[in-house]
Amino acid sequence: MTRLLAADFMRLGKSRHFRECCVFMAVCGGFMVYAAYYSLCRYGYRSGLEDICFGYANLMGFVTAFFVSMFQGTEYSGGTIRNKLVVGHERYQVYLAALIVNGAAVLLINAVYVAVIFLFGIPTVGFFRMAPAALLMLAFLTVLMDMAYAAVFTLLAMLNHNKASVTAVSILGTLILILVSGYIQSRLNEPKVYEAYEEVTDKGYVITREAEENPYYLAGWKREICVVLNDLLPSGQGLQIENRDTDRAGFMSLYACLTVVVCTGGGIAAFARKDIR
Repeated sequence: MTRLLAADFMRLGKSRHFRECCVFMAVCGGFMVYAAYYSLCRYGYRSGLEDICFGYANLMGFVTAFFVSMFQGTEYSGGTIRNKLVVGHERYQVYLAALIVNGAAVLLINAVYVAVIFLFGIPTVGFFRMAPAALLMLAFLTVLMDMAYAAVFTLLAMLNHNKASVTAVSILGTLILILVSGYIQSRLNEPKVYEAYEEVTDKGYVITREAEENPYYLAGWKREICVVLNDLLPSGQGLQIENRDTDRAGFMSLYACLTVVVCTGGGIAAFARKDIR
């Protein structure tokens, strides 16, 4: 297992796709700092560092899907996985080594974005205005979200030797998950009641509207299902991290760990029966 990890980390250091993802996240972080500084200079609006620091949350799904699919796909296309098995490594060891390296790589890629935010954001935008405990919780949730994404896409990449197809499926699946999570959050944020208000027309007439129930408000079992899905899906966790919402941090942590365990266990079981060409 140690030799597998050493070999995989060595290959990670030479990976062009890893460097591309790091550069992409660095550029995204730099753009966020520039946008915040431009807003400060042009409109006088000062953002807190937390307003731009957690912008990675929606990006990590796509970056993880691309990196893991390409990195693991190269192992299949180059015959590396077959060679690992031929020399006597157990299949579960090969799978776990891949997951550990993928998870570490995703965390490093995420850290590049944060490092750029710190390096250029603190001198131009300022420091965090959030409580340290909330920041630490968001950082903890980020680590779990990244590992959940890594577990899901390692499962897909280890069970499909076609690099092009697994990349397309992973990226498309991420897009669908983010759209679904965005819709779920928009429904959960619907107010239960539209408040009463008065409106004055151009001719001076006052129109009064009474408070009324919102027909789009989710209640009962539908709301409960949406809340669970919002906490369970890594994309839903990402949206909550981006919005700096830690109200359900305990559930998000539990579901992220559950995702890692289920995907890893199922992946190892399926990989053990897979025909390696």
